[in-house]
Amino acid sequence: MTTKKFWCHYIGADGNTPKRRSIELTDIHELLPNVTNEGAKTPLWFERKEDGYHQVYHDLYAQLSDSVAVKIIGGQLSPWVVERMSKSYEVIEAENRQRMEKLFSEYPNMSEERKTAEREYCERQIADQKNSRDRELAKIAILQDYDDFLLSGKSWICSATINAYMEVCSPVYPILQHLRSEALAERERDEERKMEEQRKREEEEARKKAEEERQEQERLTKEAEKFKNGESIAGADVVELCRRYGIVIHLRTVHNLQQVIVTINGKEGTCQYYRSRGKRRPQLDGCYETASKLYNHLQTELQ
Repeated sequence: MTTKKFWCHYIGADGNTPKRRSIELTDIHELLPNVTNEGAKTPLWFERKEDGYHQVYHDLYAQLSDSVAVKIIGGQLSPWVVERMSKSYEVIEAENRQRMEKLFSEYPNMSEERKTAEREYCERQIADQKNSRDRELAKIAILQDYDDFLLSGKSWICSATINAYMEVCSPVYPILQHLRSEALAERERDEERKMEEQRKREEEEARKKAEEERQEQERLTKEAEKFKNGESIAGADVVELCRRYGIVIHLRTVHNLQQVIVTINGKEGTCQYYRSRGKRRPQLDGCYETASKLYNHLQTELQ
């Protein structure tokens, strides 16, 4: 196995302080037998890792000099992608045709029409897997000229990358530094736009809420006038009017007014209420008493 020690830059736990560490990396050819670093401008290396669920993945690094490598942003390879890229055309064809033949052997009475459909599906699978393999390998080939990849603007240029290019005195370092500055400025403008949009949304929501509250208070004022004049209003509105005028209500009475009472009349001491079949008549004395208090209060409040 071809391995080598490199200096790699990274950002510290505070998210700001640049740091440098020695790390042992393995040649990409050991992971992908059909990829070679021969003739590559920035040879690729990888570090094998495991996450908290023992899932293996591989971080890619681009070699900038004999001793310095830089981690490729977004260059993490999953086992499934590695398996897809490692297969040859012959293996892809053989595996799919074996699955098809196994299906035919398990269902010997399959109709010719169904067999034809399965063969067509198998051919499509083979073509899709080949195309997927080629696309992934093409991405790897692009990364073997990492300078050009970064200059194309297809990847975020982090400060660790800038530090690595500065250490090797790369001729593209000033350009990358400029691109990062522009990207940071654009990110800041995006954040400002998002904050402005958020502020406008909050102002609009506050305006709508205030308007809805104003309309609700106007409605309650009209309901209060109706109640004062001896008309019936909803039990829930009685609760809200009591809160407005500081009339204390027992919690059970609040429940009955909101959930049981349909309408109630404070002047006549009558109400309409929901009554569930098979259940006894609810105790509404507290509702009548509260409605009477509100009615009497409104006679003086709304003079």
